[in-house]
Amino acid sequence: MDQVDQVDQVDQVELLEIDKMVTGIYAGSFDPLTNGHLDIIKRSLNVCDRLIIGIGINPNKKSLFSDEEKINLIEGAIKSIDIFFNIRTRIEIKLVPGLLVDFAKEQKAHLFIRGIRSVSDFEYEINLANIYKAMNPNFDTWFLPTNPTMAIISSSTAKEIAKFGGDINSFVPAIVGLALRNKFKNNPA
Repeated sequence: MDQVDQVDQVDQVELLEIDKMVTGIYAGSFDPLTNGHLDIIKRSLNVCDRLIIGIGINPNKKSLFSDEEKINLIEGAIKSIDIFFNIRTRIEIKLVPGLLVDFAKEQKAHLFIRGIRSVSDFEYEINLANIYKAMNPNFDTWFLPTNPTMAIISSSTAKEIAKFGGDINSFVPAIVGLALRNKFKNNPA
């Protein structure tokens, strides 16, 4: 067996190992990332070998943070907890430019992770899960109930509180709190 054949065998073994990995996608606008999102990210790693945090690009939605800022904030928040959880090597942060099911297929992912805060969240998310399943029967959606202490917060609520100078420290990672305060300091309500 020559070296080329040996390299091909190694590549095939690596591909088989990647195919056996559970790759999940946790997608959202993350405008901004909250402690609730961070909790879902950590808990998702109990079932996923590889987790892609997919930042949806929606030209019809006005975001407070740019896509680049969102990536930097998520990376910073993960870096701050990585000391305790050693998760950074299993997480990728990517922009999702189109349909989530197409993106998942490109990423060889078969699992969507969704956080559920309330019954109304579930009603919305179950419809999405059914659409994803209809578009590709190989995809499954796993719903993770939000930690009860974090169920009251959303990105919209965090922005609203920050806009009026309220204390958001318990709702968002420190790096996000600083970014929110800076945004609204430069653009007051």
